[in-house]
Amino acid sequence: MVMTARAVAYTALSERVEAYPELHRRVLDRADLPPRDARLAAAIDHQVALRWLTLQSLVEPHLKQNWIGLKPVVRAALLGGAAQLILMDRVPHHAVLNETVEWIKSSSQPRAAGLVNAVLRRICELRQEKVESPDPDRRDIVLRSDGSGIQLSREILASDPDTRLQQQTSCPAALFDHWKKCFGAAEARRLALHGIAEAPLILSGGEHEALADVTDPHDLPGFRVLKPGQSLAEVLEANPGVVVQDPASAEPIRATLGLEPTCILDLCAGRGTKTRLLSRQHPGSRIITTDFDRALHDDLRTSTANCGNVEFRPFGQFDDLREQVDLLVLDVPCSNTGVLARRPEARYRFTDEALASLVSRQRQILADALPLLRTDGRILYSTCSLDPAENTEQAQWLMHWHRFNIETEHLMSPAGLPGDAPSTYHDGSYHVLLGR
Repeated sequence: MVMTARAVAYTALSERVEAYPELHRRVLDRADLPPRDARLAAAIDHQVALRWLTLQSLVEPHLKQNWIGLKPVVRAALLGGAAQLILMDRVPHHAVLNETVEWIKSSSQPRAAGLVNAVLRRICELRQEKVESPDPDRRDIVLRSDGSGIQLSREILASDPDTRLQQQTSCPAALFDHWKKCFGAAEARRLALHGIAEAPLILSGGEHEALADVTDPHDLPGFRVLKPGQSLAEVLEANPGVVVQDPASAEPIRATLGLEPTCILDLCAGRGTKTRLLSRQHPGSRIITTDFDRALHDDLRTSTANCGNVEFRPFGQFDDLREQVDLLVLDVPCSNTGVLARRPEARYRFTDEALASLVSRQRQILADALPLLRTDGRILYSTCSLDPAENTEQAQWLMHWHRFNIETEHLMSPAGLPGDAPSTYHDGSYHVLLGR
């Protein structure tokens, strides 16, 4: 099989289809593709992850058989092909049809070529002109991440308003209904629409004068948005003090301003962005950084190597820190419901059972870490979730069972809808600073 951009994308999508709804972030293997083809493969993969349920709702009416009954490679081809035909511009329809059908012929399901060809041709006929100011409540318009829409030749989306919004925003019913229960119908709608917005690359740090030609100011002070067409790698290389940082991710570290901890333990550090912010904000502190996910250790060690007051440790090697930590930083694993525009796969994993499991895991992380904290130490607990069970209820649990008090607490709701200026966009996050 010739590994074209579409072949790379469809092959990866076949694996995603088999795993659905347990989708996770992944990086396509595009090493053998030229840059332009690599970008196309990534764009196809991203659009399918972002709009899985939208695309499925457009394809299913053209099938005679059940969607789940189709083989993974067939569903992958239909999702990837429909994503290009409806959601992407400057993609020749004949190329989409020809390459997708040829890929199916060379796959494990060559007899499905006729079906794939027929359905994608129906999708071509369904697509009409581009609409600059679409009404997302219409049954014959598909909203796109840039705020534009595609007029359809007939009303194909659901007649029920909630179901139609779930299709339009690829927001599963379990998550949408949970948001309605927690926040009300209007906010649930806003959050669903935010989840398909274009998430810009936002930078912090560095000299704004040096970044003026390659970035635009963000609405929130201290942040800038990378201009379209600029190379992130080149900008970071030319500006060593700059990091990719959404305002919502930086917000928890602001809560430690004015504190003078001797020893900080960043226990769930990921790839070290918050660790580097802590290092800048507390240059006189000893900072130990680690993460329970050992697959992140090499990146974490590398990203913090130039921070003179940061020490990397493998997870669990903390015997000497018992009752020595002044500030325990816990950016715990969560449902990611505040960052769905950046991590679209997380929405499909949401269930009440998955939420309960996460809450239990978060409490176990807290309980295991408490012996490391000094009697007068503080906890900075944070998530990129919007859910009260992962946020305020965890703070209440610490207050009730471990006699902590809340010093500061903030839920930053995500901002930015399809078509809004990139300078208005930010993710959502929660943090609470607790002391005794």
